[in-house]
Amino acid sequence: MKNEELRSQLEKLHNELDQSPALDLQQRELLQTLADEIQVLLKRDDIQQHHYTSLSERLNDAVAELEASHPQITLLMRQTIDSLSYLGV
Repeated sequence: MKNEELRSQLEKLHNELDQSPALDLQQRELLQTLADEIQVLLKRDDIQQHHYTSLSERLNDAVAELEASHPQITLLMRQTIDSLSYLGV
């Protein structure tokens, strides 16, 4: 997968996180942290594999926590995790 495809996927996930429905405080903080981390990556000109390591770990944790209550967000997270795995992250 090319960086541009992953960048597009990250943008979709970021938009979904920004538009997520009512969440409890802990979920909101978790998703805001993820959205912030994604935004930092999207602003980088050169994204290297090691830049994604923290994001991959956080996405895995978030999927476990949000799976039942926010299926669309977790679907996008899983797709991103799969893409990161493809890159070896």
